[in-house]
Amino acid sequence: MIEVLVKGLGPNVDEAVVKSWIFEEGDAVTEGDDLVELRTEDSVVVIPAPATGILTEVYFDEDETVQRDEVICVIDEEEEDSDDNDDDDEKDDKEDEDG
Repeated sequence: MIEVLVKGLGPNVDEAVVKSWIFEEGDAVTEGDDLVELRTEDSVVVIPAPATGILTEVYFDEDETVQRDEVICVIDEEEEDSDDNDDDDEKDDKEDEDG
């Protein structure tokens, strides 16, 4: 589980408003994908996905205020090679039946 923090607001900016979510809960995301746009008084900041996985929790809706370093959402990392593991299990099952 990866907690995504509000970062990159600027040196003297402590809060921002959620402008829009690019992904929704349950969506698959890839590391580096833009997750959410935050609006400060001076600019729009995009928070990227720090890992590949499923966006499982979104803690703030659009137009809500978030603070610097606050957890804004959670990504559950996908298991690597999950398809390969399924194939290995099938081979083991067949060997058990044959042997």
